[in-house]
Amino acid sequence: MQNSSDLSADTLPPTIAPFPPELPTTPEVHPVRLGGLQRFRFHGQASEYFGIWIVNILLTIVTLGLYSPWAKVRRLRYFYGNTEFSRRRFDFTGVPTKILMGRLIALGLYFTISVVSNLSTTATLVGLLILYLAVPWLIRATLRFNARNSKYGNARFYFGGTNKEAYWTFLKGIVIYIATLGIFFPVLVWLYKRYYFDHLYAGQLKFKLNATWGDYMKALYVPVFIFMAFLLIVFIFGVGSSFANMGNPAVLSSVLGWIFAIYLFGFFIIFPLMQARIFITTWNNVSVSRSQFKTECTQWHYAWIIITNWIARIVSLGLLTPWAAIRLYRYQVESLTLNLRNDPDMMMNKAQQDHSALAEEISDIFDIDVSL
Repeated sequence: MQNSSDLSADTLPPTIAPFPPELPTTPEVHPVRLGGLQRFRFHGQASEYFGIWIVNILLTIVTLGLYSPWAKVRRLRYFYGNTEFSRRRFDFTGVPTKILMGRLIALGLYFTISVVSNLSTTATLVGLLILYLAVPWLIRATLRFNARNSKYGNARFYFGGTNKEAYWTFLKGIVIYIATLGIFFPVLVWLYKRYYFDHLYAGQLKFKLNATWGDYMKALYVPVFIFMAFLLIVFIFGVGSSFANMGNPAVLSSVLGWIFAIYLFGFFIIFPLMQARIFITTWNNVSVSRSQFKTECTQWHYAWIIITNWIARIVSLGLLTPWAAIRLYRYQVESLTLNLRNDPDMMMNKAQQDHSALAEEISDIFDIDVSL
C-alpha cells in the first residue's frame, strides 16, 4: 500500500533486526476465504522500529548521507513487511544502489541550480520554470517507481498513468486554483487522488476512486467551518467587548492572548482534522476490482493521534518519533477492511519495466510531496 494519507498505503517477518539478513521475497501462501469484510493487520512494534530508526540516523550522519537510500529501503520494508491482509504480507523491493544513483544525480541538479541562481537572476527563473514544468513528470515517475517496487504476496503493484494524463491533470488543477483564488483547493486533492487510484493495479486488479470532488470539498471545509464558528464565539465573548479599551495595555495583552489561542487551535486541531477527513473520504471510496475498501477510522481519534504525536516528539526532543510513526500507521492500517471478492491467488502481474529511482529522489531533494 502506498504513502499516506494518505497506503498509501502503506512481505517480511514481523521483526527486523537493525542489520537484517537477506529476506525472502516470496511469502508463505495460505488459502483465502472470499466474501465478508476482512481486516488489515500491522505487526510492527515501536521498540523494534526504534532500533532501525536510530541506526538509520547514525549511519546516515556518519556516511554524510550516503546511507540514506539503505535507510529508506529498510524503513519501507519494515512497515510494508509487517502489514498483513488475508494472511499475506506486503513487501518493498527497491534496490538501495539504484536509489543512491538517483539521489546523487538529484543532488547534482540541486547544487547546479543553487550555483547558477547566485550568478544570474534570469538563470534562476529559468531553472525554477523548468523544475515547475517537470513536476507532473516527477510525480508520475515517482508513483510508477513506488508501485513497481511494492508487492502483495507474489503480486506486484503497477501504475499505468501516462505523462499526458499527468500534465492534463496538473493544468486543470492550476486553472481551477487560479480561477477560484484557491477556494477550490480540495478539488486539486481530488484530481491527484483520482489520477493515482484510477491508474493503479494490484497484479491485474484495477483500483478505482469512487469519490466526487464535492466529497473532498466537504472533507476539507467542515473543519474550516468549525474554526470559523470558534472564531465567532471568541470574538463575541472574548474579544468583541475589549475593542473599546484597546488603549489599555492589560486589555491589549488579553486580546493578543486570545489571538494566540486561536492560532494554536487552528494549527493543532483544524489541520489534523483535515488530514483525518481526507484519509476517511479516500478509503471509504476506493475499490479494487469488485472488492470495496472501508475504514472504521474516526476523525477525532485520528486528529488526537496526530496532535499527541506532535507533543510527544517535542517533549522527547524527537526520540519518540518511531513510537509516533508506528502509532499513526497502526491506526491507519488496522482501521481498514476490504470486502474481498477477488481471489489473491488468481492475481497475475502486469508486464512492466524496472523503473528508475531518479524522479523519486528529485522529488525528495526538492521537497515535492506526492503523498497527499
